[in-house]
This record gives sequence, C-alpha cells and structure tokens, in this order.
Amino acid sequence: MLGVSAPPTELSRALAAHARPLGVPDDLPDGEPTEEGLAAWVRAARGARVVALGPAVGGTRELAALAGRCVEELVADAGAGVGTLALQAAESGTTVLDDHVRQGTGNAGGFGEALQGLGSWSWHTREVLDVVRALASRGGVRVVGIDPRRPAPAVRVVGAFLRAAAPDALPPVADGLADLALGYGDGEGTRAAVEQVRERLARDVPALVAATSPTRHAEAVRHAGFLARAAELAATPPERAEAVAARLMADAVLDALDSQDQGDRLVLWAHADHVVVREQTLGAHLRERLGDGYRTLVLSAGTGTVRATRRRRLFGPTRTPATHRLGEVPASSLEGVLLDALPRDAVLDLRDPAVPPAVTAWAGEATVRRSVGDEVSAAAPARATVPCVPGTELDGVAVVRAVHPARAL
Repeated sequence: MLGVSAPPTELSRALAAHARPLGVPDDLPDGEPTEEGLAAWVRAARGARVVALGPAVGGTRELAALAGRCVEELVADAGAGVGTLALQAAESGTTVLDDHVRQGTGNAGGFGEALQGLGSWSWHTREVLDVVRALASRGGVRVVGIDPRRPAPAVRVVGAFLRAAAPDALPPVADGLADLALGYGDGEGTRAAVEQVRERLARDVPALVAATSPTRHAEAVRHAGFLARAAELAATPPERAEAVAARLMADAVLDALDSQDQGDRLVLWAHADHVVVREQTLGAHLRERLGDGYRTLVLSAGTGTVRATRRRRLFGPTRTPATHRLGEVPASSLEGVLLDALPRDAVLDLRDPAVPPAVTAWAGEATVRRSVGDEVSAAAPARATVPCVPGTELDGVAVVRAVHPARAL
C-alpha cells in the first residue's frame, strides 16, 4: 500500500471502471476485459502519426520493459505499424545502433557497445537491449536519435569525409568542429564553421561523390545536419538552452517522420518531462505541428527503487549509477489517486470518448506527478514531483505499483 487516503467514491469507481489492467490477458481474473490494456491503448492511438512514450521515472526495470512492450505492439500493429523508433539519445551516436538493428549485424556485445554510445547510461541496460534485439529480429525498423547534444560521432564522420574528398576544406573548420565535439562550441564561430561545411558538401557534388561514394556523401550530409542542430544549441545562452533543445528535438522527430521509407508513423521514447504537452516542451512543439496526430502516454510508478547517478554540488555527477528509493507519492498526486483507486497496474486512456465525467473533471485539475531522470541531486531527488494537469498534458497514463532498479549491461 502507498499509505494514501481514498479518493472520492464516485471518482474511485469511475477510474476502476474505465482503466484497463496491464497484465497479459491470460492472467486476468474471470469477468475482466479480454483485451489487455496496452494493446487497447495502441489500438486507440492508431490514428496518430507520432506516438510518444514518456517514462516519468528513469532507471527502472519495469517502466523500461513496459515501454519496450508498447514499442513492439506499435511496430506489430497490423496495417498501421510504425517504421521508426526515435530515442531521446544523441543523434549521431544512434546511427551505429540503427545499423545493427536494420541490418541484423549485432550480437549482444555489438548492441551493448552501440547502446553505450547513445549518450546516457540509462540506455545501456538489459531492458533496452531486449527491446533492440527484438526489433532487429523483426527487421526493417529504423532507430534515430533526436538529442542534438554529444555530436562527437558526427564530427568524426564529417571530418573523415572531408579528408578523403575535399582535404582543402578541413583546415579552416577543424578547430570549430573539434570544439563542438568537446562541448566547447563558441557560439557563432562554431555555427559558421558548420555552415561552411554544409555549403562545401552541397557544392561540386559529382566530384565529392567520385572521390568517395554516393553512400558516404549522403552520410556526411546527414551528419552535417546533426552538427547544425548541435551548433545552434551551443550558441544558445544557458537560460534558453532547454527551450531551444526542445524545439530542436521536435525538428529531429519531424525530419525523421518525413524521411522514413517504412510507413508514415513513428514511436518516440523520451522522458515524460519532454513528451508532455506543456509550455516549451518537445511535446508542445509536436502537438502544435501535428495536432491530433501526436499522442502521448506517460509511464509512472508508485513505490520502489531506481538506478541513477548522483550530481554532487562540488564534483559533478558520479561515474557509476547507484540505487535510490522513490519514497511514497502524495495522496493527491496523479500516481497516488490512480493507485489508490485501482486494484492492479493499469493504463488509463484520457482521450477515450467513453471517459466518465468524474474522470474528465479530475483530469482537468492541477496536481503533481513523479519526475525522476537518469540523474538525481539535492535539488532533484528521487522523490521529486512536478506540476501536472493530466487532461491537457497527456493522452494516457500507465501506472505500475512498484519498480526495481534497471539492470546495467
């Protein structure tokens, strides 16, 4: 039990009646709905071009596995499956993982090394490995990163191409690209270097292709696009960095959506703080551009323990993630109300036309929800919550009663 007080009887009954259990159908007691909750939510979201999965708590075994189940359901959805998985991971670093998944060239070690290059330890877990290996066995699914930070792999790709095809173009931009790779971009100077590279790649294309190959030229152009976003973020004042990063991530999602050759739908896996529709979030940009074509499901938890690095005031983040206790959620929080009303792990679809009036009214009120990333600190502890208006910020929520730390590779 969470130790929270019971919600109003009408709301409790309405939530219990409308929510669907997350257990597999064979595990459901007699008389329960025969369609498993996650599959029902995937079916209801079939009309969306971008379906976003947003764990509110990072570093857990159960929520990562739940996101993986949802990805597999979306990919397998007959007649409306998605062809691209977008991760809140380094744009350039994710290309290696994409090669393994699409070409089926990875073994456990190769996938593990590729996951390590995504920019956060939270992707380098057994739960995520299980997901990408399942996608690789299916074949044809593309994986893209959307985070403009950590562009070092793109610098290596572009630098190698210029050395082979246009060595004269490299010295004028080498310092700017090196600074960007190291995270020391100096604003407009770095952006100018990247634009100079992009202009060179667009000029004398036949000669560049003849010196290398069409594939290598296309790869260099793609990675130079990653560098353009990274340079724009590097030139942004710190007080605006989060807002600009959200817009750039939305641009990356839309670019992937427009360029995919496997259907016209995409599933996005990013932290809940990014995918919810709130001012200046990634989700807000996607809702503005896609309207009802954007659908988001927040995944959260009641109690348990998580794995996260700790940011220390003087020495920065620790090298190795440690285990942290979530603590109890407030009785009036999103998770507290749901778990007190529901007998088991469940998913609640707030866009369903059959949502009871009591649930709609509750979802329109301000509350709080969990918000734990892959790093905790004194200012953002494992018990942290953030303001939330469920009915306007998210389209559905799945809640697991208890979670355990993600398993590191």
